[in-house]
Amino acid sequence: MYDRDSKLNIAGIFRITLTIIGVLILGISIFFAFKVHTEAKATFREAKNVRTALRIVDIEMYALGKTVYDPDKVDGVAAGVRQAVAKTAQPDGQYAITSYSYKKHEVTGMTYRSGNYYVVFRKDGENITWDVTYMMPIYHYDDEDTKIVKK
Repeated sequence: MYDRDSKLNIAGIFRITLTIIGVLILGISIFFAFKVHTEAKATFREAKNVRTALRIVDIEMYALGKTVYDPDKVDGVAAGVRQAVAKTAQPDGQYAITSYSYKKHEVTGMTYRSGNYYVVFRKDGENITWDVTYMMPIYHYDDEDTKIVKK
């Protein structure tokens, strides 16, 4: 009933199909890893540019007896600072100042978020650390889904 050659052809086709699927999965994984790494480096560069711009604006504000930091604001950024930073850095994301040293007159903590990337800057004495994180949205819940409509 079954021909021996047809069994070999089906097995060969199955093997070729599995090989192609495996190569595609590997290729997509490598591409995604490269893309995430490249975009993370670009976001890190933007965050460093924002920090540099904040330092420049802080020097200008020091002459006026002010700072870039305002602890009364949620994001810690004083009035007029965003416009001054935008002239130099032109950031694509949002940033916030999380800590400031009045003694040394410098930003010692900052966060920067662009897309799914989150950068945290910390300076403790002379130790500077930067952490770049990729955040993947997992779930979205909308309260509208559970409302009961009365007719």
